[in-house]
Amino acid sequence: MLNKHVNKLCRLQFQNVREVQQQWFSCLQSVSSCTANGYSRSSPLVRQTVVPCRRFSGDESSDFYIPPLMEFPHLHLPKLSYNIRNKLLSGTLIRPYFDQDFTVKDFVKGAKFAAVQVSQSLSCGDLNTIQQSCTPECLKTVERNLSLFSMKQRAELSLKEEDIFYSFLYQIGILMDDEPDSEGRYKRHVECTWVGHSFRNYLSIVEEQNGNPMKIKEVLDRERGPTILNFRFIRNYSKGIEDSWTVNALNYYKLYDF
Repeated sequence: MLNKHVNKLCRLQFQNVREVQQQWFSCLQSVSSCTANGYSRSSPLVRQTVVPCRRFSGDESSDFYIPPLMEFPHLHLPKLSYNIRNKLLSGTLIRPYFDQDFTVKDFVKGAKFAAVQVSQSLSCGDLNTIQQSCTPECLKTVERNLSLFSMKQRAELSLKEEDIFYSFLYQIGILMDDEPDSEGRYKRHVECTWVGHSFRNYLSIVEEQNGNPMKIKEVLDRERGPTILNFRFIRNYSKGIEDSWTVNALNYYKLYDF
């Protein structure tokens, strides 16, 4: 069933990069119907328990396998209900009360840039350069698991901004305390989960293959499909606090290892 949907890409002809990307996304939606999604952060106002992600079914001995850096759900497609709620939350709660300059478009652009910077640092094993970009808890977990990566596996994390050919804001979460702190202030945080699809030298590959989806798929298949990036960002919007977006959870995996 899975192969049937994936191979659908091989039978289609396109004239430009945009059409290739759109059809790849369509095929991913078909693949998604054959798999389970274990993400349960469904409440817009309350942070709920995250369902532990299921184990990879891919070959861990593969040259392109990426071990998990954190226990985090495997997300690769947007959800219509979340898209609608994200727009409502950004327009009726975040901009009026938290951040008047916040927009989903600008956040996705900034998240993409941050993900590239973090990815480059991880591929080099240089965690000092991202201490301000990640929370201490996230950095500690990533450092421990990254130490188990081989040089080849770390190299799989290296990417450039143009390698990310598709990305989106998956979900916005609002975290608010029920009780005030000792100073009578209520803490409030916003969490945004971002997803990116990347493949090294993607634009060059599309150009070299003249936009032929069958040949593009052959190239992607050799490396177990695109690399999926899952990043969750958090920002403290409590009254009197000046803060910026930082990463509190992240993960990478190959699409065909999902």
